[in-house]
Amino acid sequence: MLIDFLNDYYQADLKSIHDVAGNQHLVGESRLYHAKLFVKIFKEKEMFYAEQHVNEVYAPDVYLDNVIFEDNYVVTLQDRQMQELEDQQIDGNLAYQFGKLLAEFHNKVTGKVLVYEDQRPLSLQIKAKAERLKTSAYAAPILTSLNLLQADFSRADEEYEQLPKVVLHGDFSVRNIMKYREKLVLIDFERSKVGVTYQDFIKFFYNEVKDPRFRQQFLDGYEAMHQFEIPSHELQRCLLLRSALEICEYNTTHPSKKYGTMAQQMLATIKNGDAVLSL
Repeated sequence: MLIDFLNDYYQADLKSIHDVAGNQHLVGESRLYHAKLFVKIFKEKEMFYAEQHVNEVYAPDVYLDNVIFEDNYVVTLQDRQMQELEDQQIDGNLAYQFGKLLAEFHNKVTGKVLVYEDQRPLSLQIKAKAERLKTSAYAAPILTSLNLLQADFSRADEEYEQLPKVVLHGDFSVRNIMKYREKLVLIDFERSKVGVTYQDFIKFFYNEVKDPRFRQQFLDGYEAMHQFEIPSHELQRCLLLRSALEICEYNTTHPSKKYGTMAQQMLATIKNGDAVLSL
């Protein structure tokens, strides 16, 4: 019924395409807009509003419309021919460009879009996520990590509260960076939220830019556009745990497990005591 409704609403011939993230995506030509559409369908209201609000500010030339139909939340964008970068080898120059790209995103949307902000102390955010996973396959390593980081929570909470906040991309990675008309652009903003800058670096550094030289060049690119302060070791470790818990939550509800074993590796890093930024 939903696709029939959207086809009628947009005067289109929308078809489903596969997406590993778990959201339903449609593409097709619209006679209403005289353009090709890329339609994202969400079941979670928070993700829908993040995608909508960020696109309205970050990509106003692409954002077209939003629709709520029963329990489906729909964001409609103009489809673009973009080039993927996932197979491209990351070198120092590309790392620098990625840093600038993320800084430009933070500059453009922070203070201008409404996305979720968890205002609880960081330690309470972590404990709440851990509680939701206490019956999962990740329960034992999560408990180990929690016990190891108990001594870090007080300083991490204080520092997290004091650091300036930005609107995070929420899933910054090479798969969400595209080349459009010879320019790098970010896509997929459903996980955008308010947090500290370092949170957008964690998965990217952990999984895709492991060479300290390239990490530094990424930071150089970022700092050319936006001020950044490296968090203390205590805060780095706590934010790594928070990121690992988010991935664990995702993996429990998405069989595709697009993050692979990243969460287990992060938890093992915390256990080994080296969960800090290597530059």
